[in-house]
Amino acid sequence: MTIDERIALNFRALSHPRRAAIFRLLTEDPEVGTTYRSLQIASGICDASLIHHLRGMERCGLIRRQRRGSEVAYLIDSATFCRTISLAHSMATEARLCPGLNPRAA
Repeated sequence: MTIDERIALNFRALSHPRRAAIFRLLTEDPEVGTTYRSLQIASGICDASLIHHLRGMERCGLIRRQRRGSEVAYLIDSATFCRTISLAHSMATEARLCPGLNPRAA
């Protein structure tokens, strides 16, 4: 997967308001994660929709699933997210500081 594809995939995963809300809920306790049931209660999202959004975020590597006995918890994969944000930030900074020298702008 190219860098451009990784950036697009990660930002697309957060581009839906429900996914952004799920992500925000997962940041409340990033070390421990949040159980599916807790996410469902806190978000008010129905089962089918919540599963759909969690799978999309999991497929692109933003979150990961962890089984805890009979429950499943979801955690942010902070390394993936931080790499993507850092790369996007450095690209934006480079473009702002040297707009004529940005080879990616072509």
